[in-house]
Amino acid sequence: MMYWGNHMSTGGWIFSILGTLIILGLIVALIVWAVSQRGDRSASATGAGGSAREILDRRLASGELTAEQYEQLREKLGDAAPSTGDPRPRTPAGTPG
Repeated sequence: MMYWGNHMSTGGWIFSILGTLIILGLIVALIVWAVSQRGDRSASATGAGGSAREILDRRLASGELTAEQYEQLREKLGDAAPSTGDPRPRTPAGTPG
């Protein structure tokens, strides 16, 4: 029988490869987690809530603002008052012209 010196056996190679793959997988998972956390934080900080008008609408709907406060803030934004007219089309659908 030959003496192989300081070389690894077949089982040693298998455990070495599996260990390396596990470590690389953990490193990749850590990087993906860190990037996703950073992305969530930056998206919420940069106004993921929408435009100023949408934020005002949401605050009015949730009860944070009164109707008077809503009107004042909307005027400061320069938004026109919502139309109170009939939203239906003037001509019936399917008629030419």
